[in-house]
Amino acid sequence: MLGSVVALGGSLVRAGVQDTDTGGGPYPAHIHAGTCDALGDVVHPLSDATHPEGDAQGSEPTLRVSSSTTRIPVALADLLAEPHALNVHKSADDIGTYVACGDLGGVVVEGELVIALAELDDSGLSGIAVIREAGNETEVRFYLSQTTSDDDGNGAAATPAGSPAADASPAAEANVTVEIKDFAYRDGTLEIEVGTTVEWVQLDTVPHTVTSIPGGDVFQSGKMSKGDVFTYTFTEPGTYEYFCEYHDNMKGTVIVT
Repeated sequence: MLGSVVALGGSLVRAGVQDTDTGGGPYPAHIHAGTCDALGDVVHPLSDATHPEGDAQGSEPTLRVSSSTTRIPVALADLLAEPHALNVHKSADDIGTYVACGDLGGVVVEGELVIALAELDDSGLSGIAVIREAGNETEVRFYLSQTTSDDDGNGAAATPAGSPAADASPAAEANVTVEIKDFAYRDGTLEIEVGTTVEWVQLDTVPHTVTSIPGGDVFQSGKMSKGDVFTYTFTEPGTYEYFCEYHDNMKGTVIVT
């Protein structure tokens, strides 16, 4: 499910999400030159993402999904030769508000590239895009969904029952705080003693994660929006490296003695 919250071996506290979208659309979208961190000009407009109308079949959906499909007049290889990003806007009337974005890049498998569309500015929306070769053209199909279907009125994100985050005890009092700001872990290299609790505070408007290397086996915050706090208590000595899954140039190290 898009936007699932995982806090492996730690505790994630969500900040309140205001003005969360209901997931219906329509949502204008474009491919821009540049990256989500530094968007350039629009180079390829895309069809608005919309929620299909008609009689629903099967189980009642808990999340609304909007989608868009567009063929653009450029080959996939040429599109990936320079930095580009797929950016989604809140509405035609509020085109200056961005709700989700994803950089075009990754492993192309049999002519197909799949990217994540990360939530922006606490929009409550995230998704994926599937970008396929189509001869001298490229098919761009993306899906946008609410980050969570369970909102109790204060914007707290839902956590699937039985997940580590759901079963976690209340967060321990932090001994050390690391700010996530300007696409960096401040004081990213720490030397601490066994039993120390580290608290990461997310201050950027774009999402980040705190994910241990390799693969989040030791601790994994899940997606952290602005204002979220993740804590983890280190009970074993060793060197723990971690990174952001959205921005793999962001790295940190915790040395526990």
